[in-house]
Amino acid sequence: MKRIISKCGLIASLLTAGMLTACTVDDAGEVTAAPSEDIVAQNAIYEGEWTINKEVVDTARLEVTNSLKVRLPEIYLSASCFEKEFVSSLKPFHIAYKGQPVVIPFKDQGYSSNATFNSISSTEKSDNGTTLFFHTSFYVTIDGTDHQVELFSDEPGNAVYRNDNGQWTIGFTISTFRVTNLNTYEKQVRTPRTPITLYYNTKERIR
Repeated sequence: MKRIISKCGLIASLLTAGMLTACTVDDAGEVTAAPSEDIVAQNAIYEGEWTINKEVVDTARLEVTNSLKVRLPEIYLSASCFEKEFVSSLKPFHIAYKGQPVVIPFKDQGYSSNATFNSISSTEKSDNGTTLFFHTSFYVTIDGTDHQVELFSDEPGNAVYRNDNGQWTIGFTISTFRVTNLNTYEKQVRTPRTPITLYYNTKERIR
């Protein structure tokens, strides 16, 4: 039986973010599952931009294989995660950015006439039993100690591949940071002032 998924959450946001000019769905507003053949271009490299509230906050290269490999806007995310440390004058705070690409697995969720939809998030239970969606993580060095910063939200992230022009959009929201000190393995949960919605849009395929 043909699998059907609802067009919801960030998929709807991706469709209205200026990335998709047309999308064919059925009368119920649903997206049908992709056919068995692989219609997503792989083994490609792109140049693209990270945007927040329609403002470019960083540029990065995307490598597409059986996963998505891209550098996150670490400076922007760290400024939100460690805001209190950045503005505090009580003690020195020095942060060094790794600048390494992260690997984001993706899984086919359905397709329209112009686009292929993919999920990029895994699920995890929080301490109070609610479901969180884990998107990815990055690493920074704070006062000489390495830290892992994991990105979570209460809704899944998505990646959309446009069949008509061969471009990608990645989108996910961050409502929680989980910071792990890799020396002591102490964990801290931090919350940005407001949830952060990140979009990565490719601009040009270079290989």
